[in-house]
Amino acid sequence: MKTTNEFLNVLIENPNKILEFEYTEGKFARKDYHLTEFKNVTFDTVDCGGVANKWEETHIQIWENEEFEANHSVDTTKALKIFEIVEKTRPTFKETEIKFEYGNAEFHTAVMGIKGIAIHADKVVVKLFNENTTCKAKDRATTKEEKEAACCAPASGCC
Repeated sequence: MKTTNEFLNVLIENPNKILEFEYTEGKFARKDYHLTEFKNVTFDTVDCGGVANKWEETHIQIWENEEFEANHSVDTTKALKIFEIVEKTRPTFKETEIKFEYGNAEFHTAVMGIKGIAIHADKVVVKLFNENTTCKAKDRATTKEEKEAACCAPASGCC
């Protein structure tokens, strides 16, 4: 997990480097991607056990034009400038997890967290990952016994 602030610090500490997004092992967003939408997302949910949950995240959309734009790219400095434009209109959540929304003809659109960031001499590679769905009751459990009792057993018919 990386917060918005942690991501921004990586950009600040690595000026003028190529910024790549790896959305699955060995597959990258096209070099001419755009950072098109910044979202402050608030989740206000109730799980199947009737427990209310609330949290916030920052989502950034990565988009590719239908036509390849040979003269377009986003490096770390340009990404920071885009953040600055966004901040003037609506500040992003800084201490929340940052995730990226991406999809193309070969990969379903997904909102992905950061698995890791690889910093090289000339580029920064943001490694994204898909998260599996989860059972909040199991996530809240602190012991093995609580985890086993927290979620529905197969064929229990609970939900």
